Order: sequence, then structure tokens, then C-alpha cells
Amino acid sequence: MSGETRDMSESELLAYVDGELDAAARARVERRLESDPVAAALVEEWRMQNRRLEALYGSAAREPVPDRLRPDLMTRPRRDRAAGSWRQLAAALALLALGAGSGWFGHALLAPEGGASEPLVAQAVEAHDLYSSEVLHPVEVKAEDSAHLQTWLSKRLDRKLSIPDLRPLGLSLIGGRLLPGAGGEPAAQIMYEDTGGQRLTLYVLPTEEGGESAFRYAKLDGLEAISWRDENVHCVLVGGLPRERLQTIAKLAYGELI
Repeated sequence: MSGETRDMSESELLAYVDGELDAAARARVERRLESDPVAAALVEEWRMQNRRLEALYGSAAREPVPDRLRPDLMTRPRRDRAAGSWRQLAAALALLALGAGSGWFGHALLAPEGGASEPLVAQAVEAHDLYSSEVLHPVEVKAEDSAHLQTWLSKRLDRKLSIPDLRPLGLSLIGGRLLPGAGGEPAAQIMYEDTGGQRLTLYVLPTEEGGESAFRYAKLDGLEAISWRDENVHCVLVGGLPRERLQTIAKLAYGELI
């Protein structure tokens, strides 16, 4: 193998899969793939993941932005729509404010503007369903490379993230992966497993909204979820765990992620 291909980085292979390379760089990668079956298999695995993600999220990414999420409309008075929006949200997710603790966790009730969290929770639950049952490839980057995972996700989401250490609560890190958000923006999924083999995922999506929000509880497709906004990210914790257990985990994840 030539020095040119031997020194190729994983990020170049990812860029090749994503169609982000110019002709010269693309040709360089293809020469590498012809002589490196391991790299070729990795590229094919990523392509397969992209196809699965397209099947899962592609239609949503091509849909027009709903009026309730358009920046030019979000500042308009919403009092006349509050009752209808609340009924729709309650019917979809049965959200509850989890503000029983002290400090930040008890600072607010369920925020009235809940529309943006509804599709976010659905995305997180769909991604959990898709990958939590995977045996061979539940994640792209395994726990053994957690430092790389943290750097990679921080770079792709353009946010400084820390991978939460949930071992004090009996949860071991499996690893993480990059996902497309419904609008095409990058999102992250971090996966954990308890001693009984139950898997839990933390879905992280960058946001420009800023500030913090109360914890919100949802039950969707038989899974429990807790969502919140922290500074410049939206987060959803998903798993088939009791609500009280999930809330305890969410508090620890909140304290360590940013």
C-alpha cells in the first residue's frame, strides 16, 4: 500500500461516503479501497447506514417547514392558538413537567411552547428503535474510543460536548453515532446499557434557541422519554425504564453533557 493511501484518515473516508470530496480526493480514496478490503467494508457499512437513515428520515427532511417552526412566524402572538396546541400535544405525548427536585430541576413548570419538542421526541424514539436492537453494529464509534467519539461529535454538532459517565447509575457506555436531524442538521445518539442488557439512548440535537427548559416526560411507542433544552442543545433520553429511574439518569446526563 502506498504512503498516500496508508496515511488516509477516517474523516476522509466519511467525506467520501457523504460525497464531499473533489475529483482528485475521490480518486485517491477509490485507489485506497481497491487495495484495502477493510476500508472498503467500512465504507460499504457507512453507505448502508446512510440508506437506512434515508429510509427513516428522508421524507421528513424533504417536507416543508411547518408554520409553527418558521422563524418569521415564531414571534407572532400565540395566545389564540395555545389551547389547540396544548390539546394536540397532550394527545400525542402526555407530557408532564418533572420539576420536583431542587435547584434548576425545580425552576419551571411545563413550558407552554411545546410544539418543537414533539417531532424531536419522535425522531429520538425512531432512532432508538432502529439501533438499540442492533447486535453487531449498534454504534459507529465504540466506548473504547470514547475520547475520539467526544471530539468527533463535538466537531460535527459544532458544540462542546462531554460524553456523560453514567456508571454510577449502573449504565455502561456502548458508544455513539452521528444521525441526520429532520431538517438535515447533524444529531448525535449516545448509547448505554445496564447490567440486565437494557439499552438507553441519549439523542442530542444542536439548537440556536439558547437558555434552558424544564424536563418533559413522554411515552411513545411503548418507550419512556425525557426531553430538555440546555444552553445550545436539545436532548432526549429514551429507554424502556420506569419514569423515576429515567428521571434520575436524565439529571446526571444533564449535569455532565455540557
